[in-house]
Amino acid sequence: MTKKQFWRSASNWGLIGGAALFVVSIISWLLKFEQNQTGWPIELMHFAVICSLILYTGYRNARLCGPSGYPYGRAVGYIFALLMFVGIVYGVGRFLMMNFIARDYYDAIMETARGVLDQFRGTPQYDVAVKMAHWGTNPIVLIISGIIEMVAKGGVLGLVLAAFFKKNPDPFAATSIADNSGDAASE
Repeated sequence: MTKKQFWRSASNWGLIGGAALFVVSIISWLLKFEQNQTGWPIELMHFAVICSLILYTGYRNARLCGPSGYPYGRAVGYIFALLMFVGIVYGVGRFLMMNFIARDYYDAIMETARGVLDQFRGTPQYDVAVKMAHWGTNPIVLIISGIIEMVAKGGVLGLVLAAFFKKNPDPFAATSIADNSGDAASE
């Protein structure tokens, strides 16, 4: 797998994974999981998407590398590149959800949070929380937080699963005809 193939595969599959997580966001919006404070179904769906994406692409890459092998370091690097692209697409999706698709939904959540924060009005923590709430709708902040979230959610899983994707090079497939010609001449 060349560097170009590595990055193309990571970005393409990252786009697919990020789009799947965007669908999860739409489902959680339609079912109002965040307002009902039942976040575990969302997290379970995130885990299912991330785990299946890592498993599929990991075994696929190991198979495509053929006799040259698929070292552990390359597998881990691929998983983290994949998760980075998933996080970028997921962050863009969250930006679209918060600012365009489900703006009223997220405004209601923010109003609930502001109601809780009002009891801390006048404290330094209140000022920090208000600033963070304003940053939360910034697309750059959402993309960076999406990357961090995906790497945090899938990173440890990727470190473990990469050990199963690792494939040692086939020592017999690496021999060339030139190496064998000397042996055949001496027989």
